[in-house]
Amino acid sequence: DAENDADGDLICGDVDSCQYDAENDADGDVVCGDVDSCEYDAENDADVDLICGDVDSCKYDAENDADGDLICGDVDSCKYDPENDADGDLICGDVDSCQYDAENDADGDLICGNIDSCQYDAENDADSDWVCGDVDS
Repeated sequence: DAENDADGDLICGDVDSCQYDAENDADGDVVCGDVDSCEYDAENDADVDLICGDVDSCKYDAENDADGDLICGDVDSCKYDPENDADGDLICGDVDSCQYDAENDADGDLICGNIDSCQYDAENDADSDWVCGDVDS
């Protein structure tokens, strides 16, 4: 070994599989640490977000929790909705036209139920007697 164990791991360079890596491929990915961009991440940044998996809080989510709800996108059923379907209608808020109305405008008057004073009356109290048509006699 002309360099006399250059990495100081007590393995002579002529028989050392990683002659410039004292930890001898610490993550076991068959890439020596001296040339491994993610020397402690065996998957070498699996989500390709330029953050090595050993320090990436969302190691399989390239957007790193895009909606900021502390649920990584690879397991978040509503990855762009920070409230995760607040009304429980199985439509994520980022694409739900009535994100706080589980019935999604039940009467079809284009006013979401959570703000519709007559949520089951499409005419919204047409006779103006303060009684919604669905219960007006």
